[in-house]
Amino acid sequence: MIKNEEFILTGALESSFKADVTYSTAVEQKGLVLFCHGFKGFKDWGSWPAIAEYFAKEGLAFLKFNFSHSGIGLDDSEAFTALEKFGTNTLGKEVADIKSIVHFINSKLATAIPEINTSTISIIGHSKGGASALLYCLQEETKIQRIITWASPFDFHRSWNAKFIKKWRTEGVQYIKNARTNQMMPLHIEVLEDLELNREKYSLKDGGKRLKIPFLIIQGTNDPAVPMDEFNALKKNFPKASTHLIEHANHVFDASHPYESENLREHTQALVATTIAFILK
Repeated sequence: MIKNEEFILTGALESSFKADVTYSTAVEQKGLVLFCHGFKGFKDWGSWPAIAEYFAKEGLAFLKFNFSHSGIGLDDSEAFTALEKFGTNTLGKEVADIKSIVHFINSKLATAIPEINTSTISIIGHSKGGASALLYCLQEETKIQRIITWASPFDFHRSWNAKFIKKWRTEGVQYIKNARTNQMMPLHIEVLEDLELNREKYSLKDGGKRLKIPFLIIQGTNDPAVPMDEFNALKKNFPKASTHLIEHANHVFDASHPYESENLREHTQALVATTIAFILK
């Protein structure tokens, strides 16, 4: 039987956010996976809930959450009703959220749901969530044993060109359009200032010299959001990492929102199967 339990936790700047864990009571529990969504994403986007059930059927509990400053509030699981928080989100805040989640897993989850095996923890990050997951594993002492990135950039801020930044400084805010909702999502100047202040701290350069756990990089070859240059930069700076290319897959591995199918699409199946094999080997 597949079960899903929801929690409200506290992360960066004491901000509350939702998390949930999907697990099976019908199979041997082999560990737990912590999933970090990407930019303009959220825990229940597209195929993420279906993927959570797939992992659960393989004996891997799947814990996903909304970053505290993702723009998703507590009242609506799919609408960006907290755009002011979105506008002040930083990589540092996302690392703090992950730290809070890992503390919850280690201190409370095993007691709250004793069926789940929390002795083996892996972390997956999609897109920007992969960069945040990597930074967490590089900066914190952690019990996480494996990390996997799905379509994640080496430098999340690569697209902020000089013209964009000049206008940002002049107006104090820039806007990113959400193509799905047509919302203009703000980025306040403090996000740029935080990046400039912490540029070295946020850098993944030569991260392979510091990362102490096995790492798998998965990338689609037809990704318009994170081009192959980003994948190659990750490979270069994490030379011991395992890599896997999914031919013709896009940034979300052919998923969409809303996702109404009960089955995973071909590229998503390849993504999940490769990830599970890496976690369980």
